[in-house]
Amino acid sequence: MSDSYYKIEEMNGYYRIGSPEAVFCYVIVGKEKAMLIDTGYGYGNLKQVVKSITDKPLYIVNTHGHVDHTSGNAQFEEKVYIHKKDMELCREHTGKMMREQSVERAMHSVNYETQEEYNALPDKFDKENYINQGTGNLVEVAGGQIFNLGGATLEIVETPGHTQGGISVWYKEKKLAFTGDTTGFFVWLFAPETTSREIYIDTLNRLLKLPVDFYIGGHNENVMTKEDLELYMRAAKEADFEKGQKFESFANGEEEVRVCALDGKTLDDMFEPGFAALVITKDK
Repeated sequence: MSDSYYKIEEMNGYYRIGSPEAVFCYVIVGKEKAMLIDTGYGYGNLKQVVKSITDKPLYIVNTHGHVDHTSGNAQFEEKVYIHKKDMELCREHTGKMMREQSVERAMHSVNYETQEEYNALPDKFDKENYINQGTGNLVEVAGGQIFNLGGATLEIVETPGHTQGGISVWYKEKKLAFTGDTTGFFVWLFAPETTSREIYIDTLNRLLKLPVDFYIGGHNENVMTKEDLELYMRAAKEADFEKGQKFESFANGEEEVRVCALDGKTLDDMFEPGFAALVITKDK
C-alpha cells in the first residue's frame, strides 16, 4: 500500500495528515512524546505515516466516535482515548457492517465543490482485512485531562453537539484547539447520537472562552477564528427548519433533514466566506 495515499504537511506546531476522502488527522510532537488526533477512515497505512513523522511514544485521541475519525484505531497497539459517551458509537462505527458500508461509499465519493465522483480507496486496497480490523484499544478520557508531551501541553475539552461524547484538544502553548466535527462547513446535528441545539450552543460558548487563536476541524483545510465560531453560534440560534434546504446523506433516517444556513445561503455557497450552517431535523 503506497505511502503516497496520505499527504503530510508540516503546519505551525503540528503535522496535518490528509487523505482523498477529505478527512484530516493531526500529529503533535513534543520533546518526549507525541499525540495523534483522530485516525480517519484508515484506508491507508496510517501507522506507517505517523512513524515517518515521529518515533516517540504516542498518545491517540478520538474527537468523537464516527467512522471517519476512528477506523484507523486498530492499526495501532497504543491506547486510544475517547469520551465514555462515544465508546459504544465507536464500536458500532468500526464494526464490520459500518466498515463495509464506508468502503462502498468511498468507491463512489463525491467532491462537494465540483460534484465529481471519484474512488477514494488506495491502490491494492485489501477490503477483507479492512472490514475485520475492529475498534482498537479504547480507554476513557474526560474534560480537564492533561497530556504533557514535553513542551506541549494538551488539555481535553468536552464539546458535545455533533455527538454526545464529542471532545476537543486544546494545545495551550500554541493557542490552538482541535475540534473534530464540532465546527466546519455545515455541522450535522440530526443523527440519534447528536445533542440538542441548546447543548451545542453551550459547547460553542465554551470554545469561544478558550484562550486560543485558531480552531482546527476534521474536514477543513482552513483554520477557523473566533469570528468564524460566532457565525456558527448565529447559525445555531437562528436555524429555521422550515426555511432549510433538503439534505440527503447516508446517515439520514426516516425524518426529513434540512441544511439551515445563515442569511439565506445554500450548499452552493459552502466554500464562500461567511458560510455557516446546521443540518437538522424538525424536532431539533
